[in-house]
Amino acid sequence: MRVKALLALGASAALCGCQTSNQADYIQIGYGPSFDVAHAQCEMQKGSADQGYIAIGSPAFVAGAGIGNALGNAIAEDQYTKNCLIINGWKRAPHGQGTAAAAAVAAGASPTPYGIARAPGSWINTALLDWSDANKKCSAGDKEGCATREKLAAKLRAAGVNPSPV
Repeated sequence: MRVKALLALGASAALCGCQTSNQADYIQIGYGPSFDVAHAQCEMQKGSADQGYIAIGSPAFVAGAGIGNALGNAIAEDQYTKNCLIINGWKRAPHGQGTAAAAAVAAGASPTPYGIARAPGSWINTALLDWSDANKKCSAGDKEGCATREKLAAKLRAAGVNPSPV
């Protein structure tokens, strides 16, 4: 019995040791605070996802219920932290891409064009920024900028957005 308990404890420790949560594992996907601030806020609040339990029965059953509850709470806390960081503009990076993104930001490179972090799939924001850039070039007399502005304006109008200079 003691050997089984030690094996279970060793397996749990090994699995818990694989969990990381540093900035190299995340990429910025939208507006929000720095990773350190967002992560700290999420860490402070993740305990709210925990569930209690009541177990009546043999000591082995109560212990099993406690272990099961602890595992369920760990999973719920991880999911809460993941969702909390997404709300704050951070997402777990695809395997192998987080380190490169963090290194680029540390070197002073903007994580996205224009220095504005946009949500994925937000093509309208990108098109509006591109339209504004093309409008400035067109105002300066660049014919290519005028053509780009007109193409983008047509796409935006089709999506229900009427671009106009500010």
